[in-house]
Amino acid sequence: MPSVLILYRSMDGGLPAHIGVPLTAAGFATCSLPFSVTSDELCQAFPHGMPDLVVADLGSSVDLFALRHHRQVMKDTWGETLPLPPLVALLSRSHFYEPDLRLLIDDFLLPPYDPEELKHRVSLLLFRRRFIEQGDTLVFAGIRLFLSLGRATTLTGTPIDLTRREFDLLRFLMSHRGRGFTRLQLLNHVWGMDYEGGERTVDIHIRRLRTKLPPETVKCLDTRRGYGYGFRVDI
Repeated sequence: MPSVLILYRSMDGGLPAHIGVPLTAAGFATCSLPFSVTSDELCQAFPHGMPDLVVADLGSSVDLFALRHHRQVMKDTWGETLPLPPLVALLSRSHFYEPDLRLLIDDFLLPPYDPEELKHRVSLLLFRRRFIEQGDTLVFAGIRLFLSLGRATTLTGTPIDLTRREFDLLRFLMSHRGRGFTRLQLLNHVWGMDYEGGERTVDIHIRRLRTKLPPETVKCLDTRRGYGYGFRVDI
């Protein structure tokens, strides 16, 4: 049974019924916590590990600090190596002007929130995820990434010689499959915001990955001309 963490703004008076009720009725194991949740509270709520998906009710607040705080608490609780679960946000159109929104969420709903639409969006994200992530590994398109070890192999077990930075870049793209990122965004998220090199570094690492990865994986490395790169899931 997939587990779903539902985050809500405590200042809004608690969890709206239109979130938890339809997901529980659809067979999901839900747990509702405020955005101010601590690592200890997360461990108590999910003693067997990270939830499979997160639904975040942002309400009318345009401040994305709550989402950033949630991401950091998840990393503090379960470590930096495991990819965060997909996140569906309930938001308003005013959030569209936040430049980092697309880096923090995987899908969204606008008001009035339809319980059936929420249920189907959650199911679709979980369906896509189950082909890729298994425990401490990412498995997709002819490749397996061992996250805590920083090691990559083909599906038959043949090692793939990647540098740490090549591995981190591939892991980031696979963990955010279906989405495109500019070179600057990739530098910030993979190399770090204090990196002093130029954006061409990303091109060089992508080119090296294409020479090392299996053909099936290379097909998924998506060059978005004039924009940046992504990892396809529709091949």
